[in-house]
Amino acid sequence: MNSITGENTLKIGVIGAGRWGKKHIDEYSKMKNVELTWVSDLNEDTLRDVQKQYHIPNVSTDYNNVLSSDIKAVSICTSNRTHYEIAKAALEAGKHVLVEKPLTEKTSDAYKLVDIAKENKKILAVGHIFRYNNAINHVKKLVENKFFGELYYLRLQWTIQWMPTLYPDKQLDIIVDMMPHLYDIMNYLTGLWPEKITCFAKAYMKKDLEDTAYIICELPNNIITHSEISWTLPEKTREVDIVGSKACAKIQAVTQEVTVFEKSNKGKQLNIKPNNTLGDELKHFINAVEKKSIIPNDGIIGAKTVHLIEKTKESIKTRKTIEIEEN
Repeated sequence: MNSITGENTLKIGVIGAGRWGKKHIDEYSKMKNVELTWVSDLNEDTLRDVQKQYHIPNVSTDYNNVLSSDIKAVSICTSNRTHYEIAKAALEAGKHVLVEKPLTEKTSDAYKLVDIAKENKKILAVGHIFRYNNAINHVKKLVENKFFGELYYLRLQWTIQWMPTLYPDKQLDIIVDMMPHLYDIMNYLTGLWPEKITCFAKAYMKKDLEDTAYIICELPNNIITHSEISWTLPEKTREVDIVGSKACAKIQAVTQEVTVFEKSNKGKQLNIKPNNTLGDELKHFINAVEKKSIIPNDGIIGAKTVHLIEKTKESIKTRKTIEIEEN
């Protein structure tokens, strides 16, 4: 149920009420300091359903009605190709913005949004949700405390079963869908960005839409990463292995379990309490809006990730290792 109206509530809107948009709507509706006053979607049946379920005061098929209202902030959960247009309009309308990943389809557009947000003194956040995952945050602290010693290697495996069959109308390849998370996790854990990218990818299930890929990255300090992403394996996995000179660890990102291995091969599972990552991400966004504080998943992070996605696609097309220039 939507929050009760009050002087201390922050009015917010959601544009896009599909699978992820509904998750945003559900989380905002649980927050006592948030008043979800507007939802926009192109599907009128969807709007009727969410309005009835969450008691949304205002709904519209035109997102401009959301942006011309008195909301202070907005979540944009529309298709990737619309992110730039809608986020630009929202920032220029004086709204704080959280955009689901990827920030945009083009690097140039991503940096334009960063500049527009700065010019208008508004927060631009991107849905890099794993920065709010308790297991990943715990391992990040271990890295910072030199528990692993010198970092050597990261292995990331992100798979799900039969994505093109589950969502037959989705015109999205696996690089755009999954690699934003993996590049973000690499950066979040190491504080570094890839200097070189080599990607091998195939479209097995749907022509011209890659569903399986292997990505090798070279980072500064002699660190390498290997990512396996696929829509063709029989189960969902979200795993990160991190290896250093003193220890290594396995992260199960969905269940938020971490097992560490020191001198022996016998692993020790750490005591980590799983959290609601999306809920915490949105709470941090609201807090940043209210207090004008720094947010860890800002537009610059989103723009750098879009740049890496472009370079990954270049590697697929050219079948070459791509060097990443400073951006």
